[in-house]
Amino acid sequence: MLTLDTARTLLSLYRQMHDAAEAGDWEALADMERQASTLRALAESPVEAAAPSEEDTAELQRLIADILELDHQIRLHAEPALESTRKLISSSVKGRALRDAYGG
Repeated sequence: MLTLDTARTLLSLYRQMHDAAEAGDWEALADMERQASTLRALAESPVEAAAPSEEDTAELQRLIADILELDHQIRLHAEPALESTRKLISSSVKGRALRDAYGG
């Protein structure tokens, strides 16, 4: 169950991830993504708890919206780098295939 504490922790982590993505620190971003994945899994686990108050529900909604916006911003930074990596890998694979086919 997603609690306010978990959502706040996730938001803080996503802010750090955004900073890492802006800086092009892909290793730090990957490490933080693993942490976020663990927290998201924890939030998905069923836990019996009292229903959150209206105020808590509203805050959870705001936190989730902020997390989703940061996730979007992170992807905007990361996707060009991922595409560049894909092209390098593709080029490397093609080059290896050519060398294997024609010697080299």
